[in-house]
Amino acid sequence: MIRTFEDIDRLAPEKGPKKLIVLAPEDEEFMLAVKHSWQRGYIEPVLIGSRDKIERLAGQVEFDIAPFEKIFESDRQGIANLGISMLFSGEVDIAGKGQIPTSFIYRSIIREESKVRKGTMVSVIGLWDIAGLGHLTSITDPGVNINPDYESKIEILKNAVFLFHLLGYPKPRISVLSGQREIGGTLESYSDFTKLREVAQEGELGSCEVIEATSFAEIFLPGRKVFSRISDIDIGKTAFPEILLAPNLTTGNILTKLDLVIPRFRRRSLIMTSRGPVVIPARSDFHDSITGEIALGVVIADRVRKA
Repeated sequence: MIRTFEDIDRLAPEKGPKKLIVLAPEDEEFMLAVKHSWQRGYIEPVLIGSRDKIERLAGQVEFDIAPFEKIFESDRQGIANLGISMLFSGEVDIAGKGQIPTSFIYRSIIREESKVRKGTMVSVIGLWDIAGLGHLTSITDPGVNINPDYESKIEILKNAVFLFHLLGYPKPRISVLSGQREIGGTLESYSDFTKLREVAQEGELGSCEVIEATSFAEIFLPGRKVFSRISDIDIGKTAFPEILLAPNLTTGNILTKLDLVIPRFRRRSLIMTSRGPVVIPARSDFHDSITGEIALGVVIADRVRKA
């Protein structure tokens, strides 16, 4: 079982190098991450994007890209389409987002998934390594589905459960996040919780468990114990689940960035496709965190091929 990001960083050079198609590496931080990932034995990069920008940025970070395959393309959707098609055809093991809007990548993934399976659902999984917790956890979906309905939540959870099985968790626990109210009727997100708990028990989501807690108060403060400070909580003794299902994109997007304000939280994000991982760093990420996300992609790609 992979419990920390250090476990991932240790495994990545053992499982690499994996072929990474880099979509528009036209940003200094991302080019640095590609350089460091190659130096550590994680990847063999394939670079696709603007010739001038790729060559200029490689020069800026002193990265000799002469030995690597390069595909020169300026159209953003064209870059995404070609890179994702190479992932689905097996020509590369991982795709990675550079200086390109994520929406182009989502469109390309949906197009390729529609060719190979029914019930396509693209979703982002934001992984957290929380100091003292003892296992990885996650929030989904912070990036694609604006206001997923019940059927969409089933598919989002299947993606997350599949990822955690690959990470070595035989029965990941799920918290379906929701508010509650006593007047005015039951919230749709809470109704979804009760239905998702039932389908999980029936095995429709794969091997997993939907726990009773639907809020951080129930996760962090069992029995409503009062703490004077959040730092007083021994997070390792909480029932913190492996998967947090956000009720909508706004909630997920806010929560997944907790690492920016809580030092004990560290984040890495990806999209799980049926053919392998797509690494999607945030615009605010620096090269060290992007390198970590590439390491995650390497480990997951290795396990997808063996699944």
